[in-house]
Amino acid sequence: MPTIINNRSSLITDPLRNFRFLVTFKALPTASTATTALQTATLGFTSVSGMAVTTDSIPYREGGYNTTVHQIPGQTTFAPITLQRGVILNTTQNYDWMRNMFATVQGGGTRTATQNFRCDLEIAVLSHPIPGANPADTTAAQTDHVAMRFNVYNCWPTAVAYSDLNAGDNALFVEQMTLVHEGFDVNWAANLTTSAAAFPA
Repeated sequence: MPTIINNRSSLITDPLRNFRFLVTFKALPTASTATTALQTATLGFTSVSGMAVTTDSIPYREGGYNTTVHQIPGQTTFAPITLQRGVILNTTQNYDWMRNMFATVQGGGTRTATQNFRCDLEIAVLSHPIPGANPADTTAAQTDHVAMRFNVYNCWPTAVAYSDLNAGDNALFVEQMTLVHEGFDVNWAANLTTSAAAFPA
C-alpha cells in the first residue's frame, strides 16, 4: 500500500490564512507635530481588498528592428484599497476623515496648509494558529505573530458608502471606505519566531 506524504505538514509550510489581520492608521508628520507624537489607531475590518499594482506597457516601434514591437515599462498604478466593517455605535472615524478631507479641499475646513489629511496604512497578516501558543497555559502572554505586513503610503479616502436599509433583510449594516494611495511595500516574516518588519530598512 503506498504511503501518502503531505508536504504541507507544519505551520512553516502551510499557506497563510486570510482571515486574521489588523489595520493600523498612522498619521503623517506635519510642520507642527513631531514624528514621535504621531497618533495611530488600530481597527478591525471584515474585509480588505484591492492590494494590487500594475505597470502600463508603452509599445515602441523601431524602423531598424520592426519585426516585433518593443514593450517599454510606463507609469505604475496602485489600485484603490477598499475596507469594509460593520457599523458600531460611535465609530465615526471613517466618515469624519472623509468629511474633514472634503472640507479641506473645498475651503471650509479647520485644517491649515501645514496639516495633512493623508496617512500611512499598515496591514498586518497574523499567523494562525499562534505559533508556540499553549492553550493550557493561561498565565503565558500570547503575542500574535505577524507573518506578512503591507505598508501603504499617503492614503486618503475617495469614497465612503453604507449598505442599503431594508426591513426585509436579516443582515448587518455595513460601512465601506475606499482609499487611494501612492504605493505599498510588502514584508514577509523569515520564520515563526521573528515577525515581518514594520517598515523596510
